[in-house]
Amino acid sequence: MKFKSKFAGMTALLLFAGISLSAQKPADMVGTWSGLATLESESAPNELILILELKEGKLTGHMTDQFGTMNQAPVKEITLDQGTLSFSLSIAGPGDAQITVKFKMKVTGDAMKGELEIPEMSAKGTWEAAKKK
Repeated sequence: MKFKSKFAGMTALLLFAGISLSAQKPADMVGTWSGLATLESESAPNELILILELKEGKLTGHMTDQFGTMNQAPVKEITLDQGTLSFSLSIAGPGDAQITVKFKMKVTGDAMKGELEIPEMSAKGTWEAAKKK
């Protein structure tokens, strides 16, 4: 009986430790992330480059794309919660209207994959990126 309770306790401890170790920390996100984004309405992908830094314990950064639509656009509302990185940015659209691009990415090691949304255009898409070494 004692063996079973010790075994159960050790198993729970190992599971908890594994979960804790797999969670991303803000410092793990610092660097250059690059990958292709595709909007549902577009056939050609767009290469996005996200550069993240850690300032005063918080993630900051900017994003650029291959077409110059996002030219070091500052990212805002950055959150990292249980392996999910969320952020948004604003870019100039047609007629200088501000367009918001929202990202929700699942991070696994040096890779992330997730969704992007442009509410003003009712557009959605995906982005897969890898951290450059």
